[in-house]
Amino acid sequence: MKAKLLLLLSLFVLQSNAQCWDKISSGGYHTLAIADDGTLWAWGYNNVGQLGDGSTTHRSQPVKIGSDSNWSKITAGSFHSVAIKADGTLWVWGQNLYGQLGTGNTTNSLVPIQIGTETNWKNTAAGQAFTLAVKTNGSLWSAGRNSDGQLGINSLTDSAVFVQVGSNTDWDKVYCGPYHAMALNTSGLLYLWGDNSAGQLGLQHYTDRRVPTIFASNIAFSTVTANAYSTIAIRTDGKIWRAGTICPIPSSNYQMSEYITTQSDWTNVSIGDNFLLATRSDGTLWAIGTNNYGQFGLATPTSSTSLIQVASLVDQNNIDSNLFSTLYLSTSKQLNGSGQNHVGQLGNGTTSDSSVFGQITCPSEIVLSESQFDNSKSLSIFPNPVKNTLNISLQETAQIQKVVIYDVTRKQVKYQEGNTDSINVEDLKSGFYMLEVTINDKKEVRKFIKQ
Repeated sequence: MKAKLLLLLSLFVLQSNAQCWDKISSGGYHTLAIADDGTLWAWGYNNVGQLGDGSTTHRSQPVKIGSDSNWSKITAGSFHSVAIKADGTLWVWGQNLYGQLGTGNTTNSLVPIQIGTETNWKNTAAGQAFTLAVKTNGSLWSAGRNSDGQLGINSLTDSAVFVQVGSNTDWDKVYCGPYHAMALNTSGLLYLWGDNSAGQLGLQHYTDRRVPTIFASNIAFSTVTANAYSTIAIRTDGKIWRAGTICPIPSSNYQMSEYITTQSDWTNVSIGDNFLLATRSDGTLWAIGTNNYGQFGLATPTSSTSLIQVASLVDQNNIDSNLFSTLYLSTSKQLNGSGQNHVGQLGNGTTSDSSVFGQITCPSEIVLSESQFDNSKSLSIFPNPVKNTLNISLQETAQIQKVVIYDVTRKQVKYQEGNTDSINVEDLKSGFYMLEVTINDKKEVRKFIKQ
């Protein structure tokens, strides 16, 4: 039995070499990622410390940022980075030329530094040189460059500290182009402000806006993306809308209007320099626009004036693009990338461009190994081996948020949300499995055998 267990464990480790990622965010030429153990990693361009590893050395493969394992949300701007930990604290690093870090000065930071002591930060976004952040009380805050009114504070004055945008307390999500900003409130209504030189605000004019301006009071959206001259948004009915200039339509459209008319099941979008990525509800990934660096991952640099499918089994919450590259997570937590790679932004250990999707291998530190299992006495499972019901016991007073079971190929086979002390495994085939339990936003991992 022990020999069989070790063999199964070895297979599990091999399969996990590229299946450890949980969230990704790409900036101009750098990428941030949170691993499924809550640690933070970064790679790519690092001229002003945007990776956060204490240096200005470019990295062609993931490098761990600090030692904390409670990172929750990440945002990569053009040259700076923003993150929120599970405790609700806000952290920033990288370029600070215009005060975009919100630290009260214009000094770059090569490592993450905390903004204040508040623990109620909810969502963030980062542009060319400015930052937006939403608190759990629904208030909206901004810092950094304000040359086009992108801070939303009714002026053109930069701010090196976070200042509140208006007095509304129903903000939910925020998004940034390089010089313009977008936000959704809790009703899904879309507000836009900042640079409007290409009509990217979709407000039927080319005048910049210095305060958040609503697009329509009767149309709700679920997500938004933007580059310098365009805004792309998905309505709650699954249709893609756009404003501004976007390939393959070179003419500017200053009215936000429906862009893709052939389907209405779109779930997420990300825009690069001149190409668009979008996911559908079936988990497929589609692309349109310029493909000069092979960012479509189809082994050819041929561009497309219509949407073409480029991948399947995609985690719809985790697709992103930098200027000329594509990154996406698969449903099995495998991270894939293609396109431009001159500063290592694909994270594959090289600086060579790639026209096919390649895997970003998990660092050895977070590849699941035997020593990582059962490393804490705060949680125990029994019986093990198990036939029907696997019981979960906590020594501390805490609540379980979710339970996930993976097989040896790292495929998710069970998912259960809410506080529980057991999970039924009767329908699982005999073999080796991994149980991942999330407790207070931290993950505990245990192995077990299904008889």
